[in-house]
Amino acid sequence: MRQQIGRLLRPPWRWMWAAGIAIPLIMGVVLVVLVLMSLTKGAYQPPRLLTARNVQEYRVGAPIYSEQERLWVVRLPDDTMLALSDVDPLSNCAVPWRSDYEFMGKKGWFHEVCRGSTYDLEGRCFAGPCTAGLNRFGVILENTEVLVNLTDLKAGPARDDSATPLNPGDTSTP
Repeated sequence: MRQQIGRLLRPPWRWMWAAGIAIPLIMGVVLVVLVLMSLTKGAYQPPRLLTARNVQEYRVGAPIYSEQERLWVVRLPDDTMLALSDVDPLSNCAVPWRSDYEFMGKKGWFHEVCRGSTYDLEGRCFAGPCTAGLNRFGVILENTEVLVNLTDLKAGPARDDSATPLNPGDTSTP
């Protein structure tokens, strides 16, 4: 009788033992396949070039904001185009353009309200705790279109308190 009971109990235990080995092996194979599949897909690449606008749509001293990319496109008096990040390098706060903000006897500044950093039309630091200007993206002029290279981000220039700020009313470049 004992032998009959023993035979009845063995098959389920053997089945469970086989399942205990097979299930982790199958899961391991599935995991390896998923990892290999993820490596074959290309990683997300942000758009490399942003078509901002036509050059004629930009006026000197009137930066235009691109909210999605968080950048300002600026036309300088010498018709040079700049693309400035709207993020203060020190505080990470937004830096809006304030055409009515007056500082150093001139109107028209980028002014960050978190810590009070102030930048001229070229994004150079002139007041507050900032130690460098606004970061800038590469700009390409293609025919009459302004293209901003979103992958070409450079640090802004170091603070120079002896520099002359460039503001909308200025007619000369420093």
